[in-house]
Amino acid sequence: MSKKFWPTDAHHVLCIVVLALSSTACADSPAQFDYRDAPSNVLFVGNSFIYYNNSLHKHYSALVRSSKFKFATRPITRSMTISGAHLPEHEGGLPGMLAAEDWDVVIMQGYSLGPISEATAEPFRKAARDYSTLVREQGGRPVFFMTWAYAGKPEMTSQLNVAYTEVGRELGAQVVPVGLAFATVTDARPDIVLRIAYAKHPTLAGTYLAACTFFATLFNQSPEGLEYSAGLDINDAAYLQGVAWQTVLSYQD
Repeated sequence: MSKKFWPTDAHHVLCIVVLALSSTACADSPAQFDYRDAPSNVLFVGNSFIYYNNSLHKHYSALVRSSKFKFATRPITRSMTISGAHLPEHEGGLPGMLAAEDWDVVIMQGYSLGPISEATAEPFRKAARDYSTLVREQGGRPVFFMTWAYAGKPEMTSQLNVAYTEVGRELGAQVVPVGLAFATVTDARPDIVLRIAYAKHPTLAGTYLAACTFFATLFNQSPEGLEYSAGLDINDAAYLQGVAWQTVLSYQD
C-alpha cells in the first residue's frame, strides 16, 4: 500500500546545504528515514478534539502541502468524528471507512478520560486492539493520538502518557505525543493559550501544535521552517513547530 514519495529538488538541495552547515533541524532528522515510507492517505478517527478549528486533519494536510514534498498520487486526508465519542463508539462506522480507501495510516483518538478512567480503560484497550487488527488487515498502519490534560489538571499529562505509551508498545503502534507538547507550551509559554475558556477543547494554536506534532511523527522530520502558520503570529507558529519536533525527538528516545 505504500505510496512512493520524493522531496522536491529544491528541498533536497536545501537539506544538503543545511546539513553541511550542521543545522539542528536537518541534523536531528533520523538518518534512516526513507521518504518512500511517508504516509500518503491518512484517516483521523476520534471526536471534537479533532474537528475543532475546521478540523485537525485539514491543518495537518496544509503542513504537508507546505513541505512541498511530492507524492506519486494525490494524498487523501480525512476524519471520522463523533462528538464526545469514546473509542469503542466507532465500531459501527470504522470498517466502512477502512474499506473506502487504501489508508496508509489510521490515527485513533479516544475520549480524554477513556484510557485513564477505571470504568473505561479496558473498553478503550479492547477497541484499540480490535481496530489495530482491522487496520492491519486492510494494509494500513495504526497510530494513536495521545491527547492533552484539561486546564487545571496537569496530572492528566502523565496518566495519558502512560496509558497511550502502554497501548502503543503492546500493539507495536506509533503514538503521537501531542499531550506532552501541550504540557511543554503550557508551562513555558502560558501566553500562547492552547485551550478554550472551559479548559478542554483546543484553540487554533492548540490544533496547530497538534498538527505539527503529527507532521513531526509521521514524516519523522522537523516541521520547523514550514510556511503554513494557520494564521497565527509567525513567531508563535515557529515556536510551536520547534516544540513539536523536540517533543517527538524526546518521546522517541
